[in-house]
Amino acid sequence: MRYLLKGLILVFLLHISVGLLGNDGPLQGKYVHNVHGNNEIIAKADLYLQINDAPKAIRLLLDNLEHCTDSSLQSIINYKIGIAYLTEGYYEDALPYLKKFKAYQESKGDSIGIVAADIALGKYYCQRNDYTNASSIIFHALNRMPHQSENELKAMAFLVLAELNVQNRVFSEAKSYAQEALAISTTLKLNNLKLKCFDVFSCLYETMGDYQSALYYKNKSVNLQDSIIKSAASALTSTQHLTGNIYDVSPENANAEMATRAISVNLSKLKDDEVIYWGSIVLLFVFALVFFMLFRSKMLLSKKLKHKNVELEKLNATKDKFFSILAHDLKSPFNSLMGFSEVLSLQVESKSQQEIVEYSRSIHNSTRKLYSLVETLLQWSRTQLGTTEYKPERLDVKIVASNIISILKINAEEKDIVISLDISNNMLAWADKDLFSAVLRNLVSNAIKFSRVGSVISVTGKTKGSYMEISVTDTGVGISKDNLQKIFRVDTNITTTGTFNEKGTGLGLVLCKEFVEINKGVISAESKLEKGSTFKFTVPLSTNYSLN
Repeated sequence: MRYLLKGLILVFLLHISVGLLGNDGPLQGKYVHNVHGNNEIIAKADLYLQINDAPKAIRLLLDNLEHCTDSSLQSIINYKIGIAYLTEGYYEDALPYLKKFKAYQESKGDSIGIVAADIALGKYYCQRNDYTNASSIIFHALNRMPHQSENELKAMAFLVLAELNVQNRVFSEAKSYAQEALAISTTLKLNNLKLKCFDVFSCLYETMGDYQSALYYKNKSVNLQDSIIKSAASALTSTQHLTGNIYDVSPENANAEMATRAISVNLSKLKDDEVIYWGSIVLLFVFALVFFMLFRSKMLLSKKLKHKNVELEKLNATKDKFFSILAHDLKSPFNSLMGFSEVLSLQVESKSQQEIVEYSRSIHNSTRKLYSLVETLLQWSRTQLGTTEYKPERLDVKIVASNIISILKINAEEKDIVISLDISNNMLAWADKDLFSAVLRNLVSNAIKFSRVGSVISVTGKTKGSYMEISVTDTGVGISKDNLQKIFRVDTNITTTGTFNEKGTGLGLVLCKEFVEINKGVISAESKLEKGSTFKFTVPLSTNYSLN
């Protein structure tokens, strides 16, 4: 009886772990899947990963690694341990195991194995928020991938790129890569990859604030997982007539199918009523596991949606405040337009030529300010909706900066201001030209606005690691310490009059922050009252994208 129970449980573990679940955490593929099917320990580790018990999987794999003498199996165990550590968030612990796996594949000259290793490393860099290395290694893996119209490794790479773009809030790119991965996994009937695709779509829409779509894809994920487990139960039911002794099969030398066949031969001698009895116990366990997983998944989703609802309420409150500020700013130019136009329409015959010119000039200034405010608002709204186009290219930063300075030179000359440019030749950035130009143009315009007559504005550029840092420095009126903490926030409205009474919309720096982040950079500011300000922003160097 004891052997009968162990035999049936082994069939259950092997059918689910090898035939259905085969979960490699964030990544899985037929390349790795076919090898790990040869070891019972790895099959059990996969099952632990599937039920989110990564620590137990890691302990099991580490124990097995100490006694393993087969170099090929050691390589796969290294891969499994690395993926398990990634799942738990122990990124630095994962890296050496993933590198060992890649080194072994390179020593064997296995191009498919190297691609699988690169995809795993790309996932590592993605979770470390090292977007430059993550995108580079994934595109490198895609370039080295065997030329097939559809394959599982390609779908795995697309999934990493989708997650990378979700983190970078490049929603259109994320959606495109996720759709490619879903199409491949559907064509190849890879349910585990479809599960990951649904999870990525759920995360994408959740990040965009579309909680209805996020819930839709989360339900698809839960339902597909339910279907997979029910299929496992059906496969197990078909083996109810099998009995045998688990110890008649060597797990290191036989795959799951051979183990099942051996059990079938050895256990077929036992009584049918005992098989049915123990088979029923296993089925009850399967159904209990199904209900537990469904209940747990729905509870986690409910908790997450509750948390997101709280965040949404805060976001709505912030935007309400923003729109109240915006409404106040719109009133001023509208009042000027209505007032001066009314005077002209009613009293034009009694006004002198000079008065009419002054009224016309006031109407023009109010219209220009209103247009600037509306245009800035439209640009900001596009960034919030994720519809701002991001088309990166290699930019010669000095050429772009020189063109912008030449355009703004007239404004600077009105105040007798000199703009100094200190950027080396051939400094190439990888960025969207329009977004980059908009940021630099806004920062230089602000510097002119708040600089005193006869002062100097410095525009400099230097490399900083894998990025280029652009600085705009003035010696103008400066910004107070309190206001410095608020200048990039949408729920505040800091509009300071320039040294020639110039006025702005108050949204320029908010928009600059959005554009810099879309270009994969960061923006910061330093300032002291009456001493001036320095604004800095970064863009990636083009050398990091030589493989694209």
